Amino acid sequence: MNLSNFIDSLIQNVEKDKVLHCCHANDLNSNNLYKVIILSNFLEYIPVFEMEAIWGGIKKNLCPGGLIIIKTVLYDNPNELEEDEIDSVGIRCNKQTGGTMLRDCLRHDLIMASSEEGCFALVRQEDLSLFSNEQKERFVIHHKRLLNQYGLDIKEKYVEEEYRRLVPGAGRLMIGCVAENNKKYQTQALRLVQSIRWFGGSMAGANIFVCMVEEADPEYVKELEKWGVFVRIVSRFSISHPPSNKLRLFELPEVSSYDTIMLLDCDTIIVQDPSPFIDGDHFQAEIAAGLTVPNAIFHKLFAHYRLPLPKQNYLTAITKQRTIWYCNAGVLVFPRALIQSFFPIWRKYTQDLSQKKYLLGKQYFFCEQASLTIAFADHPLPFARLPLQMNFHLTLNMSNEMKRCDPVIIHYHKMNDATGYLKYISKNSYSNKRIHLFNERLKGYLSSVIADEGVV
Repeated sequence: MNLSNFIDSLIQNVEKDKVLHCCHANDLNSNNLYKVIILSNFLEYIPVFEMEAIWGGIKKNLCPGGLIIIKTVLYDNPNELEEDEIDSVGIRCNKQTGGTMLRDCLRHDLIMASSEEGCFALVRQEDLSLFSNEQKERFVIHHKRLLNQYGLDIKEKYVEEEYRRLVPGAGRLMIGCVAENNKKYQTQALRLVQSIRWFGGSMAGANIFVCMVEEADPEYVKELEKWGVFVRIVSRFSISHPPSNKLRLFELPEVSSYDTIMLLDCDTIIVQDPSPFIDGDHFQAEIAAGLTVPNAIFHKLFAHYRLPLPKQNYLTAITKQRTIWYCNAGVLVFPRALIQSFFPIWRKYTQDLSQKKYLLGKQYFFCEQASLTIAFADHPLPFARLPLQMNFHLTLNMSNEMKRCDPVIIHYHKMNDATGYLKYISKNSYSNKRIHLFNERLKGYLSSVIADEGVV
């Protein structure tokens, strides 16, 4: 008997009030117990960070020996985006892969009892004894076969390394930026979001968080939400050093629900799929473009914090000057486990250094980058340098390496107009092509908005 026939037979033999067709999260707030709980195209619309509450509700409402039926489309990557999601149905923010489904099973002590295309039957591991020996054996064999595909076997508990086998690479990706509530940063953050959805490839459907400092205009929030963005209001990190506000992203409780967190400056856009460059195991960033914090100042900073000065083992990305480990903070990628241990240290040094402007002098604008260097020296992480195309600075001065580079993320700084179009200043034909594609997509979108407003 295939799974569909099994489910139909089961439902026919169960009282109607013992079957819950779950269409909304509130359906799981009932005090009733159900023999069968069916989630049909439901999980896709539940944000990743709300899933723990959903699983808790399912298990609370499930009878002993009950069955969970999940109907959902499986994707190759949990961060994918289908073209129709932007224009009509809304962003499905919790796509499933075979690995994410199986990982949730293991984390919640469930057995993948049966599955066929787009349909999955789950039972609690502790309830296996309540089924017939034939059913129990069939359930366990099926579950074990799925685990073996990932090199795993059935056991009581699994460690994080084993979960990584189920969802490799970047896994579930959270992308975030932090913006001030003014026209300049609103426009930049919106263009960043649009670039992710338009050109992000296999990560175009990633959950995006835009943190607004202190307040956000309601109409702007509505516009962001049209693009599947989760808006959060955060307090100001530093009055004297606004760029440090970006650290607020890592204070969001939602961070704990994702495998990888990518922090981007508002003045960046994504123009190709970054997924091939994100390994999910290392802290990843590009070395700063130039010595915006000179080595002499780092001598002073490390002496102040009584840390040994690292060796100058790196070259800056554009000017090719020798430097200690000193990264541009416009594009940062952290596996969740690494940022959770590292962030308190980075925050501590940023808070302290932002109050000691005299230590940086004219280079004070780069406070959070300097504090990142100090924190990394104090608490080293597994690090992999991002290539130049993952933080491509739009500048007039270009090295030969930059001229040959096909950008993935363009860091345009002030090279844009008030509407958000990027300027064609580059001597790199690849970046000009990417800018043209972005500008044309933006032009088409803005024209459609004007047309729609005219119809209204």
